[in-house]
Amino acid sequence: MTEKTYEMMWDCEFCGEQKLLGVTHRFCPNCGAAQNPQKRYFPDDNQKVAVQDHQYVGADRHCPACSQAQSAAVKHCANCGSPMEAGSVAHQQQDQVVGPGGAVAQAAPGQVPPGMAAPGQAPPVPEKKSGKSWVFVVIGVVVLAVIALIIMRFVWKEKTGVEVTGHTWTRTIEIERYDKFKESGACKNVPSGSKVTKRTQGKKTCKTRKVDQGDGTFKEKKECKQPEEQCQYEVKKWKTARTLKESGDLDDEPIWPKVTLNKKGKKKSKKKVGSEREGKRTESYTVVFKDDNSGDTEKCSFSDKSKWKSFEKGAKYKAEKYGLGGDLDCDSLKK
Repeated sequence: MTEKTYEMMWDCEFCGEQKLLGVTHRFCPNCGAAQNPQKRYFPDDNQKVAVQDHQYVGADRHCPACSQAQSAAVKHCANCGSPMEAGSVAHQQQDQVVGPGGAVAQAAPGQVPPGMAAPGQAPPVPEKKSGKSWVFVVIGVVVLAVIALIIMRFVWKEKTGVEVTGHTWTRTIEIERYDKFKESGACKNVPSGSKVTKRTQGKKTCKTRKVDQGDGTFKEKKECKQPEEQCQYEVKKWKTARTLKESGDLDDEPIWPKVTLNKKGKKKSKKKVGSEREGKRTESYTVVFKDDNSGDTEKCSFSDKSKWKSFEKGAKYKAEKYGLGGDLDCDSLKK
């Protein structure tokens, strides 16, 4: 893709002259002040001035003797004649990305550092500074605060006493149905055997990237992204249709829900729309406690039925509660 080259712009910080050209105006034509490379910025589209590539292409360097900004290809400073081998690279603005409608994703120019040159003199070599360092400080503080809360949650505990006041149990079975479902997503991810009912190709989106070349010019490059083709399709698969549940207390012997399945087709292994099968089974046994200090109700759930039954109603236990949240640490229960 062809890239076009344009001149950057800069404003004179001494006399206020605006929209000077980065290559054409190395010195302010109004007051004679030297161009400050850090003051360059990307012009608006209706103010762009195209330039032709020439032999002095590349990022500017500052003369080690007089600090005057020179094109990267020069061997001797055009201002004082000194050798340029030890010259430092001039400041470059960050890329600017212009999206659809002219929206600028990253604005320019950057902040001007303190200490500007006097009229007719070369600007000081800019120091590399980050204007976003405060963002990382804030992120660091938030991360440390979250870590501190997590540590407090599991380390800071309060001792208490509890009494067993009740028991409950729950058993569930998920019932899955083999059926047709309408779904959508990227066409490349459509499951095999599915029936595609509609295809949609999104519009291509383009952005223009402006790249500072460091010599008073910038290039524009059009970057386009073609979205993935989207599909609406019908797929046959197993999916949870309902959940059967049984529950009770210590007086009721835990049982599993009665399962009645709708089975279609002569062969058990044959999948047919409307057929059902058993899915995931879960069971939970919960002991209810009363906090001696606050009178609050606390609960602990177990997967082992025998352990659940071992907590006799009216029995007293020593325990710990988390300082944050105040819920019971079920592993801390001791008679």
